[in-house]
Amino acid sequence: MTAVRPDAINRRAGMGGAAPGDGAAQPRFPLAARALRRTMPAADAASLPAGSMAAGASARPAAAAAHLAVPARAPRNYPLYLFLFLLPLQNITTGYLPNIGGGVNFLNVMFLVSLATAFIIRGRLARGEPINFWAMAYALYAVVSLSIGYQYVTETETHLNQLKDHLIAVFMLYLVQMSVRDWQGVRMIILATLAPLPYIAKVVWVQHQSVSHDHYTDDLRISGTFALLGANEFAAFCVTMAVVLFALLLACRLSRRWRLLLAGGIACMVVGVLFAYSRTAYISLIVGMVAVILVWRGRWKLILPLVLAAALLPSMLPSSVVERFDSTTVEEGQRDESTEMRIEYWKVAWANFLRHPVMGTGFHTFHHREINPYGKDTHNLYIRTLSEGGVIGAVMLLGVLLSLLYTAWRGLTRSRSGTWQYALALGLLGAWISMIISNLFGDRFTYYPVVAYFWTYVALVVKARHLPPEDAVR
Repeated sequence: MTAVRPDAINRRAGMGGAAPGDGAAQPRFPLAARALRRTMPAADAASLPAGSMAAGASARPAAAAAHLAVPARAPRNYPLYLFLFLLPLQNITTGYLPNIGGGVNFLNVMFLVSLATAFIIRGRLARGEPINFWAMAYALYAVVSLSIGYQYVTETETHLNQLKDHLIAVFMLYLVQMSVRDWQGVRMIILATLAPLPYIAKVVWVQHQSVSHDHYTDDLRISGTFALLGANEFAAFCVTMAVVLFALLLACRLSRRWRLLLAGGIACMVVGVLFAYSRTAYISLIVGMVAVILVWRGRWKLILPLVLAAALLPSMLPSSVVERFDSTTVEEGQRDESTEMRIEYWKVAWANFLRHPVMGTGFHTFHHREINPYGKDTHNLYIRTLSEGGVIGAVMLLGVLLSLLYTAWRGLTRSRSGTWQYALALGLLGAWISMIISNLFGDRFTYYPVVAYFWTYVALVVKARHLPPEDAVR
């Protein structure tokens, strides 16, 4: 094949038509000249006439700028990732990390460090989000309710610390929003919440093996890594995680590696639910996952697998789990002692609400014997809120719960199937339903190890609306 000289190319493109001495040659077809120049070796391109080089000079800065316009890597809040990893590991944070006193402990220090880092990287909240308003209103009224409680009960030394721990969990909503700047940040947060799950499952299995029996007794109930809380609270955490991860696995287009991670996380959390022997957790997990499937746009694909699972699951469960589930009844004369006592606590709480209907008796007061002669909690978040917070407290809680539902539903209806935004909103909806059910028979909303991850996922759903389209960053 005959080599083509640059001057011949110039003549064909109309770039060498000027006579000697006429000054800089001007190409007749500048676009063709630029295209040829880009495909030539550097040495041949250098031999082109000056006029042809000048003709493309104005286009080169714009082309170079477009080539260099690569999005800068968003800053990361690495202390937050460590904070999230340790949050559910209460056995480690209380048993091994130092608590110097005066508020210098894991929870306070890591929250403040994470918050400071969020400000350093210039994190911002999502604007115009109802949940941001209602969560702050709820927190402010909780402070007012704390001061009210001092007037009705004594021995309130731990009340301020209880409220602080509770509000740290709620404020994960703001902290995570400020720390997420792009979709890679969203995935990093999810990975941070997945990381502790294998260790949690290991702790659960070791505890279960130490008390294992063929038939159910209360001695079988374990609390996993929740060293300062009970089996019901630990099971509620596992339910939230299992439902959210199930929605991500079901509704998001993911790589094989992500699917394996999510499936492993679900398995870890189902183990936790089973061996905590919480009847409320069993019900809320089933209802939450069923809700995810029913709302999912591809639900018809799972009809046959669901029928098979419903038929096979009871025979695969340990006999102790089946016995625990079957022991639940609300018929008078057949209730177990736990169910009977909860109904008594609800009666006391309702009577207290009728005596103090507007603002209640204050935060964390119902378990005091001045209010409840049994000295126990209500085991129902909604009745306790009426008793301690009155109508105003109930309105604040209702505003938070409804704004959470609105956030999840809006994310579902305004996002495309298969995206992280859609799957996270679907998981939040299922977790919200599970939380509503579980709080009918206990407090799964106040303790930070139980709900910190829930608020983290709320923050991701909120911030997802304000991030660039996912296709632009993949």
